[in-house]
Amino acid sequence: MAGQEFRLEQVLKFRKEVEKMHQLELAAAKQQHESARERLKNEKAMMEQLEQECAQRQMTGIQAKDLQLYGDFSRRKAQEIQQLRDSLVMLEKAVQEKREALLAAAKEKKALEVFKEKKMRDLRMEQLNRERAFLDEIAVQGRGHK
Repeated sequence: MAGQEFRLEQVLKFRKEVEKMHQLELAAAKQQHESARERLKNEKAMMEQLEQECAQRQMTGIQAKDLQLYGDFSRRKAQEIQQLRDSLVMLEKAVQEKREALLAAAKEKKALEVFKEKKMRDLRMEQLNRERAFLDEIAVQGRGHK
């Protein structure tokens, strides 16, 4: 069996590399998603702070031009928050797609590994059977010489 090698070893190595690539892609997608989620959280906090500041200024008296500035800035922040929400949804889909691709690659690699194990078991059994037959032949020949 020492001379026997799994004929699909290169394919198995390739499948392992493909799985590693998918793992890296999933990690990158998760990182992008987490970064976008954190930006959204920060933008929401900034918007909330802006609204509180505007409400306080309205209580103490605010000029119309300042109120207009708050309104414009608030609308722009709301648009940015909506864009972040939209991108977050797309990033969630990307993470899910990467996860599914990784799962498929892992299944392909596992199937080949199982096939390899079965093939190696079969080769070991074949080798044992040949050895057993050889030993039986020696035993038969030894009895014939006595």
